[in-house]
Amino acid sequence: MTQNFSADETELLRLHTTWFYSNYNVNIPLMRTVFPSGTDTYLMYNLNGHPYFGVDELDELWQFYARTSTFGLAEDKVLRVDVSGDMGYVVSEGIFPHIELRDADGNDLPEPVHHRLRYRATEVYKRNDGEGNPTWSMWHFHCSPAPDGDEVPPSKTIAEATDARGLGHTTYSGPVPYELDLDTVGAS
Repeated sequence: MTQNFSADETELLRLHTTWFYSNYNVNIPLMRTVFPSGTDTYLMYNLNGHPYFGVDELDELWQFYARTSTFGLAEDKVLRVDVSGDMGYVVSEGIFPHIELRDADGNDLPEPVHHRLRYRATEVYKRNDGEGNPTWSMWHFHCSPAPDGDEVPPSKTIAEATDARGLGHTTYSGPVPYELDLDTVGAS
């Protein structure tokens, strides 16, 4: 990491990195390390537009993706990481490579279908592992499509389009300066 983060911010960034790295080639065991246990804890609004309730439902979704798709490593830029007491959040945006290989029945597609999905994501963390232990875990993830990078936002100028401001930049700051440290992925 290249900035002085608090221990809690560092842990949230580690979990964020673990989460995005687990998406790479659909690593289900690694993915499960990020979330609280229990069926009434985790809630996701997925980039596919649907909600998932609990890590077991997310596991089922990922089993489907493991049969039908492959994912590349996201180009992810953190705009903000913040912790207050036992709650924290990470906000990021990026580009997520997704390749569809098979249909829902497992039949090979005539040609792989390549997607480069632009996204914006918000992750909400609690210092609670779902069993009441004071361990950080992600309790909510909301991911939605982002517009094309050259699209001008309503009531703004071309200078405020994503490509012009730079992925991960805001009107007042650049991306959170941390390095993707794969040695810390999955470590706690």
